[in-house]
Amino acid sequence: MGSGVPLLAALEAGARVVQRLPLRNAVREASEKVREGVSLSRALAASRCFPPLLLHMIANGEATGQIAPLLDKAAHLQRQELELRTATLTSLIEPALLLTMGAFVLLIVLAVMQPIIEINTLMR
Repeated sequence: MGSGVPLLAALEAGARVVQRLPLRNAVREASEKVREGVSLSRALAASRCFPPLLLHMIANGEATGQIAPLLDKAAHLQRQELELRTATLTSLIEPALLLTMGAFVLLIVLAVMQPIIEINTLMR
């Protein structure tokens, strides 16, 4: 949008790029509704696949005529939220990985030590 690409062309290009099928179908349906004259925010809201913050920012961009800067801001906010969720998930998985690795090390040590202990008891 900020580069001067028409809205319908941007939606069609976006639909070809999106990998998740529900989102791809939602963008295609939104493209058809925008072609019929529905606003972009209402067309995207009809699918219920997009976050409310994004829809609100698109509606504000349509109202003020500055949709490109608000789409950039929404993309920035979504990226920050994804990074926060990823960091949280990583911090939750880290202790579980440590415990799992500790259990594997314990099994290896027991597998090595058990024959040594058996030989020691047989010699007495």
